[in-house]
Formats: sequence, structure tokens, C-alpha cells
Amino acid sequence: MAMTGSCASLLLLLVTICCPFFILCYTVFSTDGYTDISCHVDHSPLPPPETAPMNRPFALALLCASSLFVHLGAQAGEIRLYTDDNFKGRVVVLRDTTDDLSRVSFNDTVSSIQVDSGSWEVCTNADFKGDCKTLERGDYRSLPGMNDKISSVREIGGGQGSGSSGGRRAALELYADGGQRGASAGVNADRDDLVDISFNDRASSARIEHGYWQLCSDSNYRGSCRVFGPGSHDDLGSLNGRVSSARLVDPREENRPQNDEGLVVLYGRAFLKGPGLQVNRDVSDLVRLNFNDQAGSMAINEGTWEVCTDSQFNGTCERMGPGKYEILDAQLDKRISSLRRLY
Repeated sequence: MAMTGSCASLLLLLVTICCPFFILCYTVFSTDGYTDISCHVDHSPLPPPETAPMNRPFALALLCASSLFVHLGAQAGEIRLYTDDNFKGRVVVLRDTTDDLSRVSFNDTVSSIQVDSGSWEVCTNADFKGDCKTLERGDYRSLPGMNDKISSVREIGGGQGSGSSGGRRAALELYADGGQRGASAGVNADRDDLVDISFNDRASSARIEHGYWQLCSDSNYRGSCRVFGPGSHDDLGSLNGRVSSARLVDPREENRPQNDEGLVVLYGRAFLKGPGLQVNRDVSDLVRLNFNDQAGSMAINEGTWEVCTDSQFNGTCERMGPGKYEILDAQLDKRISSLRRLY
């Protein structure tokens, strides 16, 4: 029997009302339950006619609506982390950058991974430090070398590709001189080594047409890194003449405190605020750098350092490893005069 106009209108209304109920929310769950946090589409089939009689056009419309939700959900990257091999045990479903898996009670527990969509970087330390690997869409039943070690996860840009712009302006244009002058190289996809396009350690400025790009001083996105957003960047700061790799990252990375421009960063006030001083080598006397007895907090991005209250590494000294020291001990607060890397 053909549907009338009023029936069609009613169908549309019912689809609009009913479809949201096909969205179930969960992020962390186990074999005996789950916790509701983020959205997931219920893929359960429609009941057969004998158990739930339904007008065929309505059933088809409802099925199409469910498919639409599935399609929309697939646009965002999604990754599933499991505590056991072969996708067993507890699981957490992530769609956002997570710089510390301790926040979802999943630090150092991951043994298998399913990447449903997007490209994801997984790292052995928080804040995307330590050993990192990029995982494309697929199933990873075990994690040799990273089992029970993963501490941070984030979605990143696409895979390796040509630097050619195909007649269009490149997403990222690097320039040899400041102010977007001199020789240039276009980048449209992740580049783990700019040697491949003959532009290693040459960039001093950049223009970004779209996306957020992480530029790093070493290949494979290591060393000192900074995130730059759309627009013209006349100067790359401490990365001038040092850029060796570049990749697209989540836009939210731009708002992450970028204290990793130096191996150590000293700040004039507590909580990593105030005037800053980047340190990349041993300093026997901070007087020469106009920062003696000024540090009120510090960030150590790499290595273990000895920090002392007197010049020439004398006085009261403390051994300090990587981390953010937002408030210094009383014996070091406003008293640091020298520091050196131990290993």
C-alpha cells in the first residue's frame, strides 16, 4: 500500500525522534559491564518482522538513519586499547588526544590495539615522549616492544606523501630565510625526515595554509618540537635552521605548554611563569646569563641534571630528572647558580 503525504511526514518525525536512541555511550568496559562516557553507534540488527512488525518503508528509513550515524561517527579518529593480547580484557575507546593514560586508569596496561579510523601515535611516556610508534587503521593483536608500556596516545595527520602541491599552494611552506623569503619547500603530508626533500636544517620561517603542524629539530619527530597553526610565521624561534621533520597534529596540540624548546627551562616565578631561560648544555655560572638566583620553577625535558646553589656546581646540589617542577624546594628556590647534565 502506498504511503500518503501525512504518513511520510509522520515517518520523518518518528525517525528524527527514534534515531538518537540508537546511540549508546561508553568508553571503558569489560566482559561484565561498561562505563558510559563517549558516543558509540549500536550496530544491532533490526528485529525480524515476526517479533516486531514494522512498515517496510519505515524500517528502511530507520536503517538509513542508523547508517548515517555510523558514517558520521567514522569521520573522527577512534582507537581501542586492550589490557590483554588478542583484544581481550578491559578496553578503553578513545577519540581525543590523551597525554597521560593514568587519567583513564590505563597507564602501562595496553597489550593489543584496534585502530578503527585515523592514524594514531602511541608513546611509552606521558606527553608523547619516550619511544613512539604510528599506527594506521587495523588490528594489532600484540605489541612487541611496547607491551604494558604505553602512556600517551594522540591522533596525528596522514601518512607519508609527496611534498608536491599538485598546482595548489602547499599546506605547509618552509622558507630558508626569515619573513617567508629565500628558497622554499612545500609539504602536504607528514615528513619524518626533510632530507628527502633537500630541506633539512634549512627552515627559518613558514607559512601554513591549513592544519596545525609540529616541527621538530630531529628526524622522526624527535628532539625539540613546536606546534604552529595557520598563518605566517616570520621566525621559528629556537628551531631556526634546525627543522628536520614535520607532521600534522591535533589542533589542540597548539595549546599544550611548549616547554621542550630547551633540555631545561628555568622560569622566574613559580608554576612555570615569568621570564624563561633555555638551557641545552652545562652552565657553571648563571651570572653570565643574567639568571643567577632567579629561578622559581623549572621544566626538565630530557636527561638527569645536577642543580646547585653556587657557581661551579658547588653548594647545595640536587639531582633532578625529567618533569615539571612548578614549585622548587626552599633550598633551591631563587638560589640556583649552576647546573649540569649527568646523563
